[in-house]
Amino acid sequence: MIGVAMAAMVAGCATGTSEKDIRARAPMRLFTPATMGDVAKCLRNNLGDDAAVINYPAKNQTEIRIGQTTSGGEYRYAYLISLTAKPDGTALELRKSDTWFPQLTPQELEAEAKACARS
Repeated sequence: MIGVAMAAMVAGCATGTSEKDIRARAPMRLFTPATMGDVAKCLRNNLGDDAAVINYPAKNQTEIRIGQTTSGGEYRYAYLISLTAKPDGTALELRKSDTWFPQLTPQELEAEAKACARS
């Protein structure tokens, strides 16, 4: 039984979640009076090399993708943080997959997002 559980965890780590699937998940929402640039910089600094920052200036949005690229070249998500600039601050949406990602637990990611929202 333990072998089956370990195989499922390793498979989850290896496969991840597609962009379509992670975007379909209900997000945890936060709001901060901090600017989007400050929140993005804080998250990038705190999450390090596991975070890929993508800017969408036309939409006033930034996304922080955390996951890995498969051997086939497809990006598979563990987490997705969407930041949207608002006149009075920044809206954050945090989506989590069921993928086992040992570098960053869901609790650690949530704590980092909340810490950066306070900055």
